[in-house]
Amino acid sequence: MALQHKLKLACDLIHTHFGELVEKVCRCLLYKGPLVLPEIARFTEMNPTQLKNCLLVLVQHNCVQGYKLFQEAVGPNAPKVLTSYLGLADNILHRTRFPRFLAIVRDELGSEAEALLEGFLEHGRLTLEQVIQRAAARAGKSEAEVELLLKQTFAALVRSHYIERCPAPEPTVSPKVVEPPKKIPRGPASKGRAAKIAAIKNAETEYHRILSAAAALDTERFRVPSSLEEVGETGAENGDVAMADPVASGQKRKRDALAMDAKTMAVVDEKEVLWRANYEELIRKLRHQACVEQVKARIDAAAGTVLGAMLEMTRNSETVAKPEVSAPLSMAAIMQAVTMTAEGRTMTMERIRGALHQMAQETIGFISRSGEGGSNYTINMNKIIELARRNEVEAIVLQRYGRESCRIFRLLMMKGQMEQKQVAGMAMVQLKDARELLYRLLKEQYVSVQEVAKTAEHSAQKSIYLWSINWDVIQVLVLDDMYHAAANLQQRLSHELEQEQEVLELLKQIQAAKAAGVDTHVTLTQRQHEQVKRIRRVASILEASLLKLDSAILLFHDF
Repeated sequence: MALQHKLKLACDLIHTHFGELVEKVCRCLLYKGPLVLPEIARFTEMNPTQLKNCLLVLVQHNCVQGYKLFQEAVGPNAPKVLTSYLGLADNILHRTRFPRFLAIVRDELGSEAEALLEGFLEHGRLTLEQVIQRAAARAGKSEAEVELLLKQTFAALVRSHYIERCPAPEPTVSPKVVEPPKKIPRGPASKGRAAKIAAIKNAETEYHRILSAAAALDTERFRVPSSLEEVGETGAENGDVAMADPVASGQKRKRDALAMDAKTMAVVDEKEVLWRANYEELIRKLRHQACVEQVKARIDAAAGTVLGAMLEMTRNSETVAKPEVSAPLSMAAIMQAVTMTAEGRTMTMERIRGALHQMAQETIGFISRSGEGGSNYTINMNKIIELARRNEVEAIVLQRYGRESCRIFRLLMMKGQMEQKQVAGMAMVQLKDARELLYRLLKEQYVSVQEVAKTAEHSAQKSIYLWSINWDVIQVLVLDDMYHAAANLQQRLSHELEQEQEVLELLKQIQAAKAAGVDTHVTLTQRQHEQVKRIRRVASILEASLLKLDSAILLFHDF
């Protein structure tokens, strides 16, 4: 199976967060694919109670999705409906991005919204009633004291699409249509690679097909609970205002019945409907931030400010997770969006026009013009992300193989297929050195070579060899290397923390006693103080490396 290191990293995260038993079930689902309960029990050799508890933990934290699959009758056997479970590797990897998600919500909606989202990230799925109880317990107040402010914050998170109603627990999925295998072209440039990419695409298609069946329509996913609709901007409830209009007795009974139905609906929304963090919207926000940072690095801060304002204005019109272009905006709408930001308040119209002109140049192409006379502007988000990916790959080639190899790589990216002599001449490299560098890059799968025979004998002396770059293969290769590095860092971090577990537990006891105001006679020795300093330094370095590596993984996989 493709991208084994991604699955290994996901299993390591589950082991760190939930323990060995839960990790065993998760590993089985990730490596073997969707399975029914008896199959999971056979592979894991766990008793039914343990297995069900582990599955409940994984479902609660959005790491597994159950679904029903209709199995047609075979011979005398009657048709069956089987419940299978699918491991969600992408959701598991999002657990490393929780600090980023909290920072996004804090910057946009404030610390109250951050605390609320933290509850969903910590517990996975919660009802509105459980959210209120958690907030009251943390604040040391009654539920009535925190309810009104919390409902306002909850409604703001729903309207911003940062939290959503949970998908169907076990949707019915139609059987997969088996297509005949496509013929894979032969040759040194495609041996084993096309099959690998095809396997990844097929797995992603089946993955998204099941998730799409479970997801509700957007109108239902982000429908604010009826009890929150009564809470206005100022915190006053509409129900506090009495209706003084005289009504007939029949109308009064109908109104009372409707009010009873609305009250029942509000109780159901508050006590039974489960909510969770919406990873899709949070990743979209990170994608916008990456686009802005790329534009700032390529052009300047003013262009980044204009692009960020345009992305925020068109955010609600994005209907897919990775749109290639944004919705078109007029100059007036762009001016309004820019002036509403803190950085753009002092920008003049001429400066905004200049930034748009820079981004719309043919050599850059971050923005395209449309409409009559080019009056509308559209952001080419896919082009910005592709440029960032290309810069990342070039940096990897430069660091691993040197300046001349990076020069050859850039040349092939620009020109496409080239002969060896052409590469040597245009890259200003000796022919012998160019040959060595090309074959070194070929060995690492960063370039590919295609034979063009002049005769039917396919003689090497009478053939032309064209060197090129298969960008799809390189992206898969680089992403797999990043998952490998991240898995190694995660394992090293877990090992270091496990080695110093005794000292860390002692430190936690001392800190807990100080926080509670209780005198404790437990102290750390000089050697233990040095151990604490060392583990903090090592953990800080490893976590910073993981954070930087995760930014690159987001760029190649989620953006």
